[in-house]
Amino acid sequence: MFERDRVESERVMMAGLLDGVILLAQAGGDSSTWSGLALLLPIPFLFYFLIILPQQKQEKTRRAMIDSLKKNDKVLTSGGIYGTVVSVDGGNDRVVLRVDDDKGTKISFTRSSVARVIEQTDKPADAS
Repeated sequence: MFERDRVESERVMMAGLLDGVILLAQAGGDSSTWSGLALLLPIPFLFYFLIILPQQKQEKTRRAMIDSLKKNDKVLTSGGIYGTVVSVDGGNDRVVLRVDDDKGTKISFTRSSVARVIEQTDKPADAS
Protein backbone atom coordinates (compact mmCIF):
# COMPACT_ATOMS: atom_id res chain seq x y z
CA MET A 1 0.00 0.00 0.00
CA PHE A 2 2.83 2.38 0.88
CA GLU A 3 4.50 1.73 -2.48
CA ARG A 4 1.28 2.53 -4.33
CA ASP A 5 0.92 5.83 -2.44
CA ARG A 6 4.54 6.76 -3.18
CA VAL A 7 4.15 6.07 -6.89
CA GLU A 8 0.91 8.06 -7.02
CA SER A 9 2.51 11.03 -5.26
CA GLU A 10 5.42 10.91 -7.72
CA ARG A 11 3.00 10.94 -10.64
CA VAL A 12 1.18 13.95 -9.20
CA MET A 13 4.50 15.70 -8.64
CA MET A 14 5.62 15.01 -12.22
CA ALA A 15 2.27 16.23 -13.59
CA GLY A 16 2.57 19.43 -11.53
CA LEU A 17 6.13 19.94 -12.72
CA LEU A 18 5.08 19.48 -16.33
CA ASP A 19 2.22 21.97 -15.88
CA GLY A 20 4.67 24.48 -14.39
CA VAL A 21 7.07 24.04 -17.29
CA ILE A 22 4.29 24.56 -19.81
CA LEU A 23 3.13 27.73 -18.02
CA LEU A 24 6.69 29.07 -17.95
CA ALA A 25 7.12 28.34 -21.64
CA GLN A 26 3.84 30.10 -22.48
CA ALA A 27 4.68 33.10 -20.30
CA GLY A 28 7.86 33.69 -22.27
CA GLY A 29 5.93 35.04 -25.26
CA ASP A 30 8.70 35.87 -27.76
CA SER A 31 11.22 33.47 -26.28
CA SER A 32 12.84 31.08 -28.66
CA THR A 33 12.02 27.44 -29.06
CA TRP A 34 15.32 26.57 -27.45
CA SER A 35 14.39 28.12 -24.12
CA GLY A 36 11.20 26.08 -24.10
CA LEU A 37 13.16 22.93 -24.79
CA ALA A 38 15.66 23.86 -22.09
CA LEU A 39 12.81 23.93 -19.59
CA LEU A 40 11.76 20.42 -20.63
CA LEU A 41 15.29 19.02 -20.43
CA PRO A 42 15.28 18.12 -16.68
CA ILE A 43 12.11 16.00 -16.96
CA PRO A 44 13.82 12.75 -18.09
CA PHE A 45 16.37 13.10 -15.28
CA LEU A 46 13.66 13.66 -12.69
CA PHE A 47 11.72 10.72 -14.09
CA TYR A 48 14.81 8.52 -13.77
CA PHE A 49 15.66 9.58 -10.22
CA LEU A 50 12.09 9.57 -8.90
CA ILE A 51 10.67 6.46 -10.57
CA ILE A 52 13.19 4.20 -12.30
CA LEU A 53 16.04 4.26 -9.75
CA PRO A 54 13.86 3.42 -6.69
CA GLN A 55 12.15 0.66 -8.66
CA GLN A 56 15.53 -0.86 -9.58
CA LYS A 57 16.63 -0.70 -5.94
CA GLN A 58 13.42 -2.42 -4.81
CA GLU A 59 13.86 -5.17 -7.42
CA LYS A 60 17.47 -5.70 -6.32
CA THR A 61 16.35 -6.08 -2.70
CA ARG A 62 13.62 -8.52 -3.74
CA ARG A 63 16.06 -10.59 -5.81
CA ALA A 64 18.44 -10.76 -2.82
CA MET A 65 15.57 -11.92 -0.59
CA ILE A 66 14.59 -14.65 -3.04
CA ASP A 67 18.20 -15.78 -3.49
CA SER A 68 18.68 -16.03 0.29
CA LEU A 69 15.71 -18.38 0.86
CA LYS A 70 16.69 -21.42 2.89
CA LYS A 71 15.13 -24.31 4.74
CA ASN A 72 12.87 -23.45 7.72
CA ASP A 73 12.29 -19.81 6.67
CA LYS A 74 8.69 -18.77 7.23
CA VAL A 75 7.37 -17.01 4.13
CA LEU A 76 4.26 -15.46 2.60
CA THR A 77 3.50 -16.13 -1.07
CA SER A 78 2.00 -13.61 -3.46
CA GLY A 79 -1.18 -15.72 -3.33
CA GLY A 80 -1.50 -15.14 0.42
CA ILE A 81 -0.35 -18.59 1.57
CA TYR A 82 1.82 -18.76 4.69
CA GLY A 83 4.28 -21.61 4.85
CA THR A 84 7.65 -22.90 5.96
CA VAL A 85 10.34 -23.58 3.38
CA VAL A 86 11.11 -27.29 3.12
CA SER A 87 13.48 -27.15 0.17
CA VAL A 88 14.76 -24.70 -2.43
CA ASP A 89 15.69 -25.88 -5.91
CA GLY A 90 17.47 -23.00 -7.62
CA GLY A 91 18.04 -24.93 -10.85
CA ASN A 92 14.33 -25.47 -11.46
CA ASP A 93 13.33 -22.17 -9.83
CA ARG A 94 11.16 -24.02 -7.33
CA VAL A 95 10.55 -23.80 -3.61
CA VAL A 96 8.56 -26.37 -1.60
CA LEU A 97 6.54 -25.03 1.33
CA ARG A 98 4.98 -26.92 4.21
CA VAL A 99 1.63 -25.21 4.78
CA ASP A 100 0.17 -27.52 7.44
CA ASP A 101 2.44 -28.70 10.24
CA ASP A 102 -0.05 -31.26 11.60
CA LYS A 103 -0.66 -33.11 8.34
CA GLY A 104 2.62 -32.19 6.67
CA THR A 105 0.94 -30.75 3.56
CA LYS A 106 3.52 -29.49 1.07
CA ILE A 107 3.01 -27.28 -1.98
CA SER A 108 5.52 -26.36 -4.70
CA PHE A 109 5.84 -22.78 -5.94
CA THR A 110 8.17 -20.83 -8.16
CA ARG A 111 10.71 -18.91 -6.12
CA SER A 112 9.45 -15.63 -7.51
CA SER A 113 6.01 -16.19 -5.99
CA VAL A 114 7.45 -15.69 -2.49
CA ALA A 115 6.33 -12.17 -1.58
CA ARG A 116 8.26 -11.80 1.66
CA VAL A 117 10.09 -13.65 4.37
CA ILE A 118 8.21 -13.48 7.66
CA GLU A 119 10.82 -15.12 9.88
CA GLN A 120 14.31 -16.10 8.84
CA THR A 121 16.22 -18.90 10.47
CA ASP A 122 19.60 -18.02 11.96
CA LYS A 123 21.22 -21.37 11.30
CA PRO A 124 22.18 -22.42 7.77
CA ALA A 125 20.20 -25.11 5.97
CA ASP A 126 21.30 -28.73 6.34
CA ALA A 127 23.71 -29.95 3.69
CA SER A 128 21.87 -33.26 3.31
